[in-house]
Amino acid sequence: MTALLLFALLAAPAAGFPLQKLRPLTWVVDYEPFWAPDGGSIVLISSRHGGMKVHLLSPKTASGSDMRQLTIGDDEDDSPAWSPDGKRIAFVRIHDGVSRIMLMNADGSEVRQLAGGESIHPTWSPDGARILFNTTLFVGARKTKEPDRVIGELIDEKMDLATVRPDGSDLRRLTSGGGTTYASYSPDGAWIVHRRARGDSSKIFVMRADGADDHDVSGVSTLDGWPAWSSDGKRIVFSRRVAGRFQLFVMDRDGGNPRQLTDAIGEYTNARWSPDGSTILCSRRLGDINLVTFPAPG
Repeated sequence: MTALLLFALLAAPAAGFPLQKLRPLTWVVDYEPFWAPDGGSIVLISSRHGGMKVHLLSPKTASGSDMRQLTIGDDEDDSPAWSPDGKRIAFVRIHDGVSRIMLMNADGSEVRQLAGGESIHPTWSPDGARILFNTTLFVGARKTKEPDRVIGELIDEKMDLATVRPDGSDLRRLTSGGGTTYASYSPDGAWIVHRRARGDSSKIFVMRADGADDHDVSGVSTLDGWPAWSSDGKRIVFSRRVAGRFQLFVMDRDGGNPRQLTDAIGEYTNARWSPDGSTILCSRRLGDINLVTFPAPG
């Protein structure tokens, strides 16, 4: 087990971007965080109780001592995501080396499988009617690691986007050609942002919710990833490789006005904008994966 740190801004004003100094806030073991719809808690993966399991954490905690474990068993879990009404959590369960989309109540009860194959990164539509995820269901690929890739694994090249209803019915394929991961709906449900990997290139794309009008918003950059919407849907926070490290950036939803948010040691990924728009929560990679929070840009 490795000890991970939750980091916070050293009281720097929002105008101080890109941030260069971060310090420990609490000592916890967690990663893959996702804000609750009301911002009152964070669902995440933690190994503090043994194995990689879904937990709940208050963003106001000083030590993580009130972290509550939701899932149990021998399998590892990953990528939890709240439903818009806060009553359910979609997540990934890894069994025999294959990742499957699961669903449970917010208290950890009634766990059931939604999608098999190699399926990862579930997120909900804003109306709660559908769950969006990345999957190899349509090509039958299995997980194969490729250590020399800059971003992701060979399995990413087999991934397409699909949606399914929370009851497991009405599976719909949205993309073809592979290389499509880290997708999420805009707050109004009209658009989907995602990462597209093609060869050595990794770029941010935005498309309509039905898969139409898929277009590049990364511009000339070819090493972007982990996109997420701002709470008002006007901007996208993402990671960009600069000077050999992934740092956080923000841009308008059409790709305009890119702005660097971090320039600190380590690499910063998986950013999540808080529901009230005040805070960004992300992962910090420095040997192990740590968590970071800082005030969102104005």
